[in-house]
Amino acid sequence: MYERALNNNQSSIEAVSISSFNKSSNEVESRFVNLKYIKNEEWIFFSNYNSQKAKNFKDHDQISALFYWRSINIQIRIKAKIFKTSTYFSDEHFISRS
Repeated sequence: MYERALNNNQSSIEAVSISSFNKSSNEVESRFVNLKYIKNEEWIFFSNYNSQKAKNFKDHDQISALFYWRSINIQIRIKAKIFKTSTYFSDEHFISRS
């Protein structure tokens, strides 16, 4: 599907809505992030570890992710467990940015 969306000039193809559970408010919260890497079974995006979403991830490690690619009229829904990448991986990513 990704290749099809890419070939159909899908804008913001890396944008994914991530939903997490906020234990304090007992509510689900969603926000868009940019998927940066797919390495084997790991789908990687970055977050400020002091943000509310990072706190949500720490308190409840299950998320829901949603891609919508209008160019091919497809939505992809994923449920997953979330965890931090290694400090080395994160540092290498940020060092390599222009």
